[in-house]
Amino acid sequence: MSLFSSLRSLFRSGGGDAPVTPRECLHGTLFARWDEAADMGDESKATEFICSSCDEHFSPDMATDVRRRAVERLKL
Repeated sequence: MSLFSSLRSLFRSGGGDAPVTPRECLHGTLFARWDEAADMGDESKATEFICSSCDEHFSPDMATDVRRRAVERLKL
């Protein structure tokens, strides 16, 4: 059996007994979206924010809260 065949069989069998649990996204990077091209660049005029990791959409008020929590995590 070749090395690649043995690795392939290891990954197909699951490779262990520990269940894989999805991690909660920390929403570390949010980018803004605007309805009007003229508003682009001014985050106060953004209509929504999108997490670049999980693609979750946030309202401007929710994005402010998400960013505040991210700063608090970094201070710990």
